[in-house]
Amino acid sequence: MTAEAVTWRAYVTCVDISEPVCRLATCRAPLTARRTAYCSDAHAREFTRNHVWSDARRMARRRAKWSCQRCGFKPGGIRKDPEARRAYARHELRLEVNHIQPLRGTYRGVNCANHLTNLEVLCHRCHLIATAEQRLQVVANQDPSGR
Repeated sequence: MTAEAVTWRAYVTCVDISEPVCRLATCRAPLTARRTAYCSDAHAREFTRNHVWSDARRMARRRAKWSCQRCGFKPGGIRKDPEARRAYARHELRLEVNHIQPLRGTYRGVNCANHLTNLEVLCHRCHLIATAEQRLQVVANQDPSGR
């Protein structure tokens, strides 16, 4: 059996990308003769920042000013101090980006779940807590009959 290849276009649901108008949901201006997806380069960058995981993650960290949005932990200052750095493992000095509404099996690369409104920046410890909370919500919302 051959599975059909699903492209990233199937996961962009916030806007109809089949129409010949700008793909940015807030614009939707008709495209000029030489444009095929966006009316300007700025709108292409804006779409990328809200849909492509690597760019959305970078923008979320920048928006949070490189600190945890729950506890305020800023690993940048600790990394510069050798004495303070010894108290932390390497993975504890990374800022992780969490999907508030989890992806749950969807394509990660290009997705409407990567909108900045659905992303929060957390330290490793807070990310573990957030993930545990999300798992508890899934268990609590499951059908007791096992469906």
